[in-house]
Amino acid sequence: MIYIVGIGPGDREFLTLKALKIVENADLIVGSKRALELFNIDKNKKITLSKNLIEELKNILKNENIKNKKIAILSTGDPCFSGLLKTLLKIGVSEKDIEVIPGISSVQIAAARLKISWEDYNIITLHGKEENLKNLLNLLKKKEKVIFLPNDLKKDVKYLIENGIDPNTKIWVLENITYPNEKISLKSLKDITKENFSYLTVCIYRGEDD
Repeated sequence: MIYIVGIGPGDREFLTLKALKIVENADLIVGSKRALELFNIDKNKKITLSKNLIEELKNILKNENIKNKKIAILSTGDPCFSGLLKTLLKIGVSEKDIEVIPGISSVQIAAARLKISWEDYNIITLHGKEENLKNLLNLLKKKEKVIFLPNDLKKDVKYLIENGIDPNTKIWVLENITYPNEKISLKSLKDITKENFSYLTVCIYRGEDD
């Protein structure tokens, strides 16, 4: 069985008891270096993924030695939102061989930090999805509330400005949520183009509320 385990936004305190139990009982644990560091795992039971994770996952899962074993694949946040569930299905893993263990998404934490009900927001990920930039653009033009995961925040914002969004439009930028270096700031789009931001960033546009 393959368990896709949501590990939350980064702080170990946001791991679920179910996630801890699955990892503890797994025969093999697969994940990024950052994900694996959340757990106390015997080095012989873990595999560290790099940026070429699709090919690495393919090679791991076709290995005959792992058949009939419990495999835990760690997915940052929640596997069902900008996580590894879609990746595994895309490379041909059957739904019947998968169990998904939900995790707390950075979107949920971001909403909690700003004390907003995220049911009132459109939610978009730009991670590997440039086509969603157009969707984000259209929502901002209509001043609709949006929570989005940027791909390259400076580049994404430049696109928005170049396509008609007022450079003085303000969005909340939440970096490294739950980590010791967490930072939350309200910035105009034009200011964002002058700065560098963490890859671990969530952005929130609250319409005309700001």
